[in-house]
Amino acid sequence: MDEVLNAFQIKRSLSQKGCPYDNAVAEAGYKIIKTEFALKRVFSNLEKLKRELSDYVKIV
Repeated sequence: MDEVLNAFQIKRSLSQKGCPYDNAVAEAGYKIIKTEFALKRVFSNLEKLKRELSDYVKIV
């Protein structure tokens, strides 16, 4: 996931440092996106990623 975020220059911010309970729901969501949506996929540009992710979220 970090590789994809870096490739598209996306910064993520989930919670305060050292407070794991603040971001438990967000981390669970990232895991689903990583394993069900992004795994073994290549996006040619940021717009394609945004469009496909938006479609994916609407379906789920």
